[in-house]
Amino acid sequence: MRIQSITILLISLTILAGCEESIEMQASIGQQAPPFTLQLTDGQTMKLDGQSGNAKAITFMSSWCPCSNESIPLLKRMHTQFKDQDIDFLMVGIQDPENKFRQFVLDYDLPFPAGYDEGNKIARSYGINSPPTTVLVDKSGTLRRIYYGNIKDMESDVFTWVEEIL
Repeated sequence: MRIQSITILLISLTILAGCEESIEMQASIGQQAPPFTLQLTDGQTMKLDGQSGNAKAITFMSSWCPCSNESIPLLKRMHTQFKDQDIDFLMVGIQDPENKFRQFVLDYDLPFPAGYDEGNKIARSYGINSPPTTVLVDKSGTLRRIYYGNIKDMESDVFTWVEEIL
């Protein structure tokens, strides 16, 4: 019985730790956002290459993470408010089997593109090792903000953050 309790505790801690702030960081605020090319769930490709263009709101998510699931309604509201402005919203699936992430995208009927980060390579280039994490990149391709954790906890600030990168 004691081993079973310890096992359950360890599994619970592992799941919850995935929703906590990451300390390791490779990309830095004020630097060019690391470039990447991502195959989207709809078959198209999205490229971030450091060139000037639209601002980017990139959220790294996992289907198994409660904080990722709780963030979705706010992300949808953000998209609705800013979709006609010069900003691209993107969800990047990490730490998930691809089929589960694809189902996650379908279940939430996202109004913006999503893609699966095979091997978490894009996430690692940003220093992200736990979901959810939201990255804001301005129109010049400069990394302006990285928020580790449930973005809904910052609801009073996040709309201002997006306005700052437009």
